[in-house]
Amino acid sequence: MDCRERVPGEPTDSAGAAAPTLRDLVAVSKRVHAAYRKRPKLPAAVRRAQFENLQRIERTLHGLCANTAPEPDCVRRARQYIAAHLIEQFTAEKVAEHVSLCPQQFRKRFKCATGKTFGQYLTMCRVEHAKELLRDPGRKVLKVCFDSGFLSLSPFYRAFRKHAGQSATEYRRKIK
Repeated sequence: MDCRERVPGEPTDSAGAAAPTLRDLVAVSKRVHAAYRKRPKLPAAVRRAQFENLQRIERTLHGLCANTAPEPDCVRRARQYIAAHLIEQFTAEKVAEHVSLCPQQFRKRFKCATGKTFGQYLTMCRVEHAKELLRDPGRKVLKVCFDSGFLSLSPFYRAFRKHAGQSATEYRRKIK
């Protein structure tokens, strides 16, 4: 992922120095991350929690970094297609055809613009949709799984835990 470099005329901080770029922030995050991994005196649970927080910060910074350039029209149309057909089964090839690109070029542009592969982005969208569906206490988790576009429970549980940091049942309990 290329972050934009400082250019003449960019904003500066109050001391007149150039404001840090996203690349600078990512580099700082990585240095802090490395320092925490080396601190043996902290309890393992504390180190693990700090490590997870730093990973979240890095993912956020990488996402911001990926989104500094304007989004290409083909990616915007692809995201609209994904949102409109979220619960259907489709492939990157189908979306590439929809936006009039070859699959390889589509994947490359999509990853460059979003910072995620097509599959990662689709799974993230489906998990976010599942979170909305879980707000209805009368809806069973199995129904939420299928209504979110997942084909079976195992990938749903795995994806939900990865993206939400907890199981679907735990998530539902916490939002009540």
